[in-house]
Amino acid sequence: MDELKSLQVLYVEDDDATRAVFSKFLRLRVGRLTAASSGEEGLQKFQGYKPNLLIVDLIMPGMSGLDMIGEIRKSDKECPILITSTVNEINTVLEAVDLGIVHYIVKPIDTDDLQKKLLGIAQGLKDRKEAFYNFNSINLEKRGLMEDAIRREFLKIMKHNTGKGPQDVKILLFENQVELMAIGSVTVMERTLAANRKNLSMVEQFRKLFYEEIAPQVEECVEQATGYRARLTSVAVDGIKRIDKIILTIV
Repeated sequence: MDELKSLQVLYVEDDDATRAVFSKFLRLRVGRLTAASSGEEGLQKFQGYKPNLLIVDLIMPGMSGLDMIGEIRKSDKECPILITSTVNEINTVLEAVDLGIVHYIVKPIDTDDLQKKLLGIAQGLKDRKEAFYNFNSINLEKRGLMEDAIRREFLKIMKHNTGKGPQDVKILLFENQVELMAIGSVTVMERTLAANRKNLSMVEQFRKLFYEEIAPQVEECVEQATGYRARLTSVAVDGIKRIDKIILTIV
């Protein structure tokens, strides 16, 4: 049970009675609990409190749980999410899987099942924290070798998928992240389109979609070079400077 004290939970449920019952259950077990009665309030509190676990009802009036998760995933792809739903909402649950939920609980909620899932999430967060510590402990020489290996493989991935490699690639391992900076990797077609500034945002969006499509290849490249699993968490494209910055987080 002590493992659950590491959980900082945001619980979003529009039904007052359900929220009261399970808020009491959670408050006795987790490290900190914050509750919200709507998707809109939940999104605001998520941004303010930064919990390490979100529990959210899938179907709510106004902003649904699914809509709320979609908004959260735009900026936070790592926070574990557990959704609550009824049996007849299973198709919506499947949609939520694509947004990175880790578990779902069918209503009426079985407290034993909920506690088992909470313990599993707490253990996962502990394992991730240990992975971060080990990753940060890598010495400078080994870190440099890893950066060189990632650079070589990333160049291969880019050349294979675009027909040409970028002019330069810089790799930086820091804290729990891997930053890849691709310089001058635009294609001739993209360069032609971007010459007209009104097309610039379209070209930048296209490149973001491209990196999302090749994310599994880049993640595998990082894992092979470092021995740690990584997930693409951020892509920033500067169409004027022709610099793409890709961030992967060790998980």
